[in-house]
Amino acid sequence: MTWLAIGLAVLNACCFTAGTWLQHSASAGGASLAAALRRPRWLAGLALLAAGAVLQVIALRLAPVTVVEPAGVLGIVISVVWALRLRRAPLRWDTGRALAAILVGTGGFAVLAALNTVPRPVPVAAQIQAGALVFAVMAVCLLAAHPLRGRARCLVLGIGGGAAYGCTSTLVRAATEEFLAHGVSAQLFGTLAGLAATVLAGFWFVQRAYADGPPESTVATLTVVDPLVAVTIGIGVLGEAPGLTVPIIAAGLVFAAVAIGGVVGLSGDIPTQPPPPSHPSSPSSSSHDRSTSCPVPSGVSSSARTPTRPTSTAPRTSPTAWPPDSPAEATRST
Repeated sequence: MTWLAIGLAVLNACCFTAGTWLQHSASAGGASLAAALRRPRWLAGLALLAAGAVLQVIALRLAPVTVVEPAGVLGIVISVVWALRLRRAPLRWDTGRALAAILVGTGGFAVLAALNTVPRPVPVAAQIQAGALVFAVMAVCLLAAHPLRGRARCLVLGIGGGAAYGCTSTLVRAATEEFLAHGVSAQLFGTLAGLAATVLAGFWFVQRAYADGPPESTVATLTVVDPLVAVTIGIGVLGEAPGLTVPIIAAGLVFAAVAIGGVVGLSGDIPTQPPPPSHPSSPSSSSHDRSTSCPVPSGVSSSARTPTRPTSTAPRTSPTAWPPDSPAEATRST
């Protein structure tokens, strides 16, 4: 069952990456969420993200979070390789180094968590504590992102979205436990309401991140922050690591710092999407625009550039005649 869970998590990473690219292409340029909702490409991305979420929930039922979450790191590699193929660009040294830091940091953190944690039930008090912690992180990210622009804003908003999604794994597990223990109950509805609010908050953060930076940056930030927050909630709130020692904590912090440093490096190294082609110039700005000065041969007076106002005897077919609707002709007729 563990290998099946890993396979489902890998499929989820593929769905997540493809959905992210589709939604980014519909949201890039600062498009509002209301405008993106009317675009088929954005809706197709949403369908892929929903399919990936279903696969993730099934995987979490077959294996622990510490096994399922790290498989999502493959989404970063898929996203970067996809971007390089679309841009027909080689893998740069700085990009490869950032990817290696993300893989090593996230993988090492996940291995430490898997070796030193045991599953614990998720009581209501723990759900409230986890929700309050994630809400505080999202509030800080929202305040920090307000004065920022571009890649920095994308990175901060991605952290807020990743924190929200990191809490969803805990709430999904809590809802599953409550349903198996008590069936449909008021407690289950409360957990589902908290899950829906967390998903919507993370969804909003991610959509705003799409509009401010390249999709690889958003994928990398979400994929790293999500498991870090999930494991932090498991250890700090649920008490899933009763035998944790100071060296293990220090190693975990080092791996987390390496992964986050890789995300920052990747966010600064990857190129932005090429700008959309400019719109054709209007007739008034074309090469036939009368206001555009034409080259004047040497020795010719500059006054030759300006058409001479015709006299009353000038025929309308004269090359120097004003067009009937010109300001000069209107003035003359009055």
